Amino acid sequence: MMSGVASMMPQFAQPTPSINSASSQPKEPVEEADTVPIPDRINMKCKNILLEYEQLQNLDDIIYSLSEDESSVIRTRHEEFVKSMSLITLDNSPITRTTVAGKIFAELLSKKILSMEAITQGIDAVLKDWNDYLMDYPQFFSYIAAIIAPLLLSQNASFDFNNLKDSCTSIRPDNSSKFFTEVLNKILSSKETQNIKEQLGGILWIYNKWRTSEYVPLDVFMPNNQINNFFKNDRIGVFLLSIAMYDKMKLTDNKLLYHTLHSWINVNISEEIINCPQFVRALTIAIVIACSKPNHSYEDFFDKDHVKLLICFIRSEPLPEPEIQAREVQCLYGIQIMSAVLKHPRGMVLRLFHTLYQNGIISTESFEQWKKEDEFQAGFDEDLETKTMALVVLNSFFLSLAANDSDEDETVE
Repeated sequence: MMSGVASMMPQFAQPTPSINSASSQPKEPVEEADTVPIPDRINMKCKNILLEYEQLQNLDDIIYSLSEDESSVIRTRHEEFVKSMSLITLDNSPITRTTVAGKIFAELLSKKILSMEAITQGIDAVLKDWNDYLMDYPQFFSYIAAIIAPLLLSQNASFDFNNLKDSCTSIRPDNSSKFFTEVLNKILSSKETQNIKEQLGGILWIYNKWRTSEYVPLDVFMPNNQINNFFKNDRIGVFLLSIAMYDKMKLTDNKLLYHTLHSWINVNISEEIINCPQFVRALTIAIVIACSKPNHSYEDFFDKDHVKLLICFIRSEPLPEPEIQAREVQCLYGIQIMSAVLKHPRGMVLRLFHTLYQNGIISTESFEQWKKEDEFQAGFDEDLETKTMALVVLNSFFLSLAANDSDEDETVE
């Protein structure tokens, strides 16, 4: 059993001067510096970087110094630098340090000082021994996920889910599910994805990043037989379900879609999850993603097999009316969320709501229930924020809905 990362690294009597104060310190003779093994010099450099940040909170200065110092050992030993920095963050204040390390990696990657390969292989080298580290650091996966999140969130680093796949090669797929969900949680809790009024944030950001990344099926990170274990009734749980179902749709001939997906769901997804109203939200999102192709028409969304699937899982068995309505409302939230992910394409929500109504998938009561819901639902932070835009374009739909109800009442009389 390991007794902490520090025990794995050489200890030194005196710390190396910090990056920005090095010029004011007496320089060591070259011969003496050369006697220190390169791995030890890298460790010392990483410790000093983190120490300086903790003292001065000067991330920009640190990045500048690393960029300018072409003689630094980290300029030639990239992978070792990434691994050493990642490990050193674990010993003290790991939550803060790991996030800082991730931001440093992202900046150095964007400036082409670190290569993508060095980052992915360096992090994978740390994850490879996850079982040993977990003994001393029960939150090990959470700490490494905190390094990954800034890389994914960076607008300049070009790090996507395909690169994340390469960063955890040694633990995929059987032991990567926990790590992957921790990465998603770190993204959701990051400041960069909090304010969705100004940017595509929260779960919307995750869906968009997944869509725009090079295609990676979910089972690369989470095998189908582990979905039940990691599902929670929240936006990440819905994301996992929706992507898993989309992956199956993507690989299935349209003529076989209903039977193939229905069978896959019954084999891989527990009855408890299927009976959860949010399952219908996930199914709806998967269908919308599958239908969102270049030059698509919203008239083509929800073909007969999609309609059949939705009806099946909304009311596949006799249920109390409130339970059916809860599932129908979640279907509408699925469309609402994907409209926001796609940046509210003109005509999408209106056309799809009409389709759901005309095909008898959603009742008038459920449309009205969705419209009037205005309470925050824990675990689904974006629901209220994204509804306003949807309601703006649905005014004509609800007017026609009211008119149809009025006509039906007169007919009954």
